[in-house]
Amino acid sequence: MLKFSRIFFFTVSLISLGVAADVLKLRADAPDKYVVKKGDTLWDISALYLNSPWNWPKLWGNNLQIADPHWIFPGDVLSLVFDADGNPKLVVNEGKKQVKLSPSKRITPKDQNAIASISLDTIKPYLKNQRIVTETDFSQAPMVLGGDTNTKRKVAGDLIYSQGQLIKDNLYGIYRSTSNEKLADATDRQYVELELTGIARAVNQAGEVTRLTLESSLMEVQQGEKLFPLLDDQAMPTLFHLSMPEQAVNAEILASSSDLREFSKLEVVLINAGYQDSLRAGHVLGIFRQSPTVVLDNGQPVYFEDASKYARLFEQDTLDMPIEKVGDLVVFKVYENASYALVTESKKPLKVGDLVAQPE
Repeated sequence: MLKFSRIFFFTVSLISLGVAADVLKLRADAPDKYVVKKGDTLWDISALYLNSPWNWPKLWGNNLQIADPHWIFPGDVLSLVFDADGNPKLVVNEGKKQVKLSPSKRITPKDQNAIASISLDTIKPYLKNQRIVTETDFSQAPMVLGGDTNTKRKVAGDLIYSQGQLIKDNLYGIYRSTSNEKLADATDRQYVELELTGIARAVNQAGEVTRLTLESSLMEVQQGEKLFPLLDDQAMPTLFHLSMPEQAVNAEILASSSDLREFSKLEVVLINAGYQDSLRAGHVLGIFRQSPTVVLDNGQPVYFEDASKYARLFEQDTLDMPIEKVGDLVVFKVYENASYALVTESKKPLKVGDLVAQPE
């Protein structure tokens, strides 16, 4: 009942926050012109103009008649203009021609110098090296048995053996469990988080054992680690189309990449919501925190931990304080009941357990 009440209050609070969500408001210090710099992202640029950068498609134009998608590069000059109805728009100056940017078309980099939606360097290891699988798939996956020598830790160039019939010449990722208890508890132990330790190529069969050559190793490969095909889970998108989820999301941060007690912008986090909650890569979510509970102890307001034992025991005159927004994140890798996300904004130090929902 307590959990339901908190989620209900959280959802109602967010509805009240989103009353004016359709109104596009510029920052007071929004520049008239901006020169795109190396390292900029669409999020960074939108944040110069909007307090809600996830609304960038409204700012970057809505001209569906543009025949070809436009690319944004360092050195391009962006100008802030207003349409006939007074709505702000960003245009790209190309000599004497102005090109309005369309949210219906992805801004696709022509080469390595084009800017991305969010910091790809930060999330690249998690796109390529982390994955989440079901407990069943993990337990049934073939494991590393050993090698042609009795060294317990294998490195690139070593010959290794695994269980099962693997496909000759195919590449397989070798993974170990991260022992993420928060993910296990949040999903009733149905899912396991894995970390890539190496990549191996299947050579041939030797009875019930497969020979593999260890093509590369991020760390020493050990006996008992699991093998999974390197397929779509290794995809590295060029650009994320940023948008808000259409359905309500009620989740929380389960873990952070640094494992620190507090963290901030550009931290990769794991949340307990996925495509079962209609999430997809590029969805922008807000990070929220419940303000400390206040108790009226003999008529005097005090925080719950400072109240008398009697007041804490019976929870009389307990006041629920508001939920406040403390940051934003962008989802970049989605599984059934969990997702990886990048913190793109933090108003104060963030913590594991902070709530996650629509940004406004």
